[in-house]
Amino acid sequence: MHANWIRVGETLDDLILGGLRIIQPVKGYRFSIDAVLLAHFADLHGVKKVIDLGTGNGVIPLLLSLRDPGINILGIELQPAMADRADRSVQLNNLQHRIDILQADIRELKEKLPGGSAELVLSNPPFWKLGEGHVNRNQEESIARHELEITLEELVEGAVHLMASQGALALIHRVDRLNEIADVCGRYGLSLSRVRKVQSYTDRPAKHVLVEARLGRRQETAWMRPLIIYSELNRYGDELRQLYGEA
Repeated sequence: MHANWIRVGETLDDLILGGLRIIQPVKGYRFSIDAVLLAHFADLHGVKKVIDLGTGNGVIPLLLSLRDPGINILGIELQPAMADRADRSVQLNNLQHRIDILQADIRELKEKLPGGSAELVLSNPPFWKLGEGHVNRNQEESIARHELEITLEELVEGAVHLMASQGALALIHRVDRLNEIADVCGRYGLSLSRVRKVQSYTDRPAKHVLVEARLGRRQETAWMRPLIIYSELNRYGDELRQLYGEA
């Protein structure tokens, strides 16, 4: 049955959570642990509508659907092939009654979607600015990882348009861009409410950071303890193993 959903050059991968599966390209953008961390960092208390900006192959909507069966999720993706895979993954998992996928440019959301509709907006955005890092020759990879089609400020502007009053934006990003994230959020009426640095190992500095920013009155930032991915080589730490039900 699954073969009907898979096309040449694609794989069907087990998310190891709730029996969920996802369609991904053999060569192209495949989700990483970043998306899993963001999906579980997000605060779903009081949330009915979630929008995932740059949803890729749809991994974050799938994971959020497992965390809370009462929420509805919209995944927005610029690249048509990726949006198509995300849509097929939703149907494959029989979640089309809860998850919608929209192929659209985040920079044009004001013309496409009404404002103030989501209590939570998430994004695992491109980490690298133009001129930074190595740009992959694969177009899917390069657009997903570099700000070729959208900047951090354009992402935040689109998110704020979609957010309900007192709504939240959750991101995972490079830790060395945290001050920039705070500045950009501040310009659009958001203040950082939760920050959690992500370390590969306890003895290594954080390279990534999970950030929650909220609309409305200025928040006092809660600095959470670091999230440690690995306890030793190729072995997840306690928190990740609990997430996957292995501890």
